[in-house]
Amino acid sequence: MARRARLLAPFALVALSAVAALSLGRVVDSSRYVLPVLAAALLPHLLGAVARWRGWPAWLGAIFAVLGLVVFVVAAVELSSATVGLPGADTWRAFDDQLTNGWHLLRTATAPAPTTDGAVLLASIAVWIMAAFADWLAFARHTTLAAIAPALVFFVWTSTLGTAGGRVALTVAFCVTAGAFLLAQNLAVLDRGRSWLVTQNAAPTRGLSPAVLLGGGAIVFALVLAPIIPGAGSDPLLNIANTGHDNSAGRSYRPSLAPFVDIGHKLDATTNTELFAVRSELPDYWRIAALDQYSGDNGGQWTLSAAGSDNVGVGLPATPPAGSLVQEFAIGPLSERWLPAAYRPVAIDLPDTLIVRSSGTIVAAAPSVSNLRYSVASQLPLLAGTPLSAAQVTATAAPVPADLRPYLALPKSTDIDQIHQIAVGVVDAAGATTPYDKARALNDYFRSSSFQYDTSVGTLDNGSAILEFLTNKRGFCVQFASAYAVMARSLGIPARVAVGFTPGTRAADGRFHVSSHDAHAWPEIYLNGLGWTHLFDPTPGQSGVTTGGSNLPHDTASVATPTTTPPTTTPPPATGTGTAGGSQNPTATKPVTPTFAPSSATSAHDGRGPWLLVLVVLVLVALTVGAYCAGVLTLKRRRRDRRHDPNDPTTAVLGAWAEAIDRLHDATVDPDPAQTALELATTVPAVTTPATAAPLRRLAHVYSAARYGEGAINLDDALDAWTSVDALEAALDDGASWPRRWRRRLDPSTLLRR
Repeated sequence: MARRARLLAPFALVALSAVAALSLGRVVDSSRYVLPVLAAALLPHLLGAVARWRGWPAWLGAIFAVLGLVVFVVAAVELSSATVGLPGADTWRAFDDQLTNGWHLLRTATAPAPTTDGAVLLASIAVWIMAAFADWLAFARHTTLAAIAPALVFFVWTSTLGTAGGRVALTVAFCVTAGAFLLAQNLAVLDRGRSWLVTQNAAPTRGLSPAVLLGGGAIVFALVLAPIIPGAGSDPLLNIANTGHDNSAGRSYRPSLAPFVDIGHKLDATTNTELFAVRSELPDYWRIAALDQYSGDNGGQWTLSAAGSDNVGVGLPATPPAGSLVQEFAIGPLSERWLPAAYRPVAIDLPDTLIVRSSGTIVAAAPSVSNLRYSVASQLPLLAGTPLSAAQVTATAAPVPADLRPYLALPKSTDIDQIHQIAVGVVDAAGATTPYDKARALNDYFRSSSFQYDTSVGTLDNGSAILEFLTNKRGFCVQFASAYAVMARSLGIPARVAVGFTPGTRAADGRFHVSSHDAHAWPEIYLNGLGWTHLFDPTPGQSGVTTGGSNLPHDTASVATPTTTPPTTTPPPATGTGTAGGSQNPTATKPVTPTFAPSSATSAHDGRGPWLLVLVVLVLVALTVGAYCAGVLTLKRRRRDRRHDPNDPTTAVLGAWAEAIDRLHDATVDPDPAQTALELATTVPAVTTPATAAPLRRLAHVYSAARYGEGAINLDDALDAWTSVDALEAALDDGASWPRRWRRRLDPSTLLRR
């Protein structure tokens, strides 16, 4: 029976680890995590079995498990990043990106969180550590209850923070596998002369000390160490419920600064800071977001409405489709998490990016995009200047598809009614009948000489602000784009407002260098047969100024006249703040000389990510381990000094015997309390080493004399007794490995034993 139990226990523990790993299904939103985490749950047990079969010591088995984890992580990163060949710098950068993104997701996402590459990698590492620790407790330390603790902690975490899906099935499976392991392991442990956590004939506190230390250490870390970790007060670790914090991860994103406000700040900035560079065969507007909802809040405003798995997806293909425009971005001090790209992005080499399905807006999985390099492919919309046939223009009058009707929504208000009347007057005056003709009529209306570009006006986009703009006819790209989009919707043309940058300035290196004064807002409209297009940018081009104006490629009416003195591009500020506006001609003969050299790092963060936290945790662990070691050694030394009483030889001899008994306990030898000292001196060498016989006999004789009054005890007897203790300790250490010797010295169980 015991032999069968020893064979069954490893399989039962493997099943328990697998069930705990599968409980992650309550935390993430898809099943792509299953194979990686199952592998992470099974392989540590397999490696542990190999180490035991080879008869390796526990420390060598631990090194084997760590090496296995390294190989597993490298393989996972290579597979997820689709790299081929031996691991190198790209593998490390991919690992850094995935770990950073996974940690950011873990701290901020709501359950169920998106199953990104970073989330899967982090989950796999956690499952591996859980399984390896459980295997060590079960088969190196021969524990039972303690061996299920890692899986139990993991299962409780997923059950507490995850959704209710699969709760009953997972709980039943966990209980069944845990019960099977406890039964099999207990039978195996009993066959070794142990009972649960407690060795037979041992004081209960000795057997329970590992559990006490484990639980006490967890409490100390949670209550004392965790609150002092940097950021713990304002951004709690593992805040997966995201209570009281902005949802900056998962399937939604809330920027810290409204896009229109950001544009206003950039246009008003006195310095022109380069924000990114892009290599592309063709210039285009580099869009960062599309605001697709005009709500009635605050009298009306443009917002981006996207949250949840139905509206936001994870990842794009890594291979660009044929005919797409490939752009290589090198980002500088851009704030937020928006990723610039020409509309419409269809492929990107960054894993775990979030994609707003309706508008093609892409968001990085990391907290920031500063110093990021990536390649993105886009399918361009209809370009300005493209000739259309009469049939194509007529086809735009087809009914608006049902899924695009939300792009016609406007709040009911007097301001909107007045804006609609102005729009009707514009298209009637132009004799426009089709949506295409109406869109062109609106564009011509704003391009008329009566409208002036002026960045001194506010950034409000509500109905009253639009009416004021249409009356005063002074504003910048925010007012032009917002007014155009609202008027287009009022005429039955689906519209939204895009925010981003004009092409920038092409430099000698062949790249477009984009600065804060290139920030821009423009409308995108949907025309049947033509799709979404930025064909009509109502903001007029500017001449004689360094900022502002439209710069739509192939639209000669929007090209701003290049200035004779190019603006000075200043080095990026450390804060990375900035805003939006117009741009310069990308084919200008006097390009801006950029002072910003984009970093070669591919990391989507500032280098801190989880690494600062990892470093802090490692330091805290080192301090905790150091404090534990120093504490145990100090307490044992003080106890030895108390026992070695130089003023009372009898007390010193009794203390020497107590010290010898403790040394035997440290060496896992449990003396029978029914035996006399001399009997003990005879039986102990048989279970330890013959070298312990002589010092134990000498110590037993002098102890018996002191204990039972068989003669006067003098100082020499006391010194001989302690010399025998030292000889006994040396005999116990002789032949033992250094980890075993230090484990004896650091074992606190004798400090708890009465």
